[in-house]
Amino acid sequence: MAKDKVYLMINNKATVDPGKPVYLRDIGTVYSINGNLKRDIENIRVGEKHNKEDWGNIETLEIAQKVLSKYPNIDLDLLGEGEVLIEYKSKEDKKPLWEFIKVAFVCIVLFFGAGLAIINFHEDVNTRKTMEELYYTFTGEKNKNPLLLVIPYSIGIGAGVITFFTRILSPSQRRRKEPGRMEIELYLYDKDMEESILNDTKNNKGF
Repeated sequence: MAKDKVYLMINNKATVDPGKPVYLRDIGTVYSINGNLKRDIENIRVGEKHNKEDWGNIETLEIAQKVLSKYPNIDLDLLGEGEVLIEYKSKEDKKPLWEFIKVAFVCIVLFFGAGLAIINFHEDVNTRKTMEELYYTFTGEKNKNPLLLVIPYSIGIGAGVITFFTRILSPSQRRRKEPGRMEIELYLYDKDMEESILNDTKNNKGF
C-alpha cells in the first residue's frame, strides 16, 4: 500500500497566544492530497502553553518526530526552516486614540529633532555666508537675507528627504512597490534581533 505523501513547510517565526498550546498549524503549513490527514496533522500539539509572554524555539526535527510518532506510515518531506522562533504574545486590543497619540508624539519629536539637526549643521558650515556669496555672484548685489536662494533651497531639502526615503514619486509601478531605505533598515534590524533571540533561547535550552 502506497504511503500518503505529506509536505511540511516550517516558518522561520510564529506568534502564539501564551495561554494556548502550540499546534503545528500555528508554525507551519501542511500539504497533502488526503484532506483528513492534512487536518489531523495540523492539529498535532508541538508545544505547551506559556503562562506569560516570552520567546521560544522548536527544532524542525522535533516536529517531524512528533508527526511520525503519531502517523508512522506517511512519507514526510520537510521544507522551509530548520527551526522556528516562537513569540508568545497576547493579542493586543486596538486603541485608535492611543495609537494616534503615540504616532503624533513620535512625529513631533522627529520633526523638531530633524529641524535642530539641520539648523546646527547649517550653522557649522556657515550656510548663511555661502548664500550671501552666491547671491552676490549671480546678481552683483549684497543681501544678508537672499530669499531668492533660501526658499528654493529649503524646499529642496524637504523634497530630497521625501525622494530618498520613498518611491511614491516614481512613475514606475514596479519602483513604487520596492521598499524604501528605512523599510529595509527596519527589516534588517528585525532579522538581526530575531536571530539574536533565537540563539539566546537555544543556549538557554542547552543546545
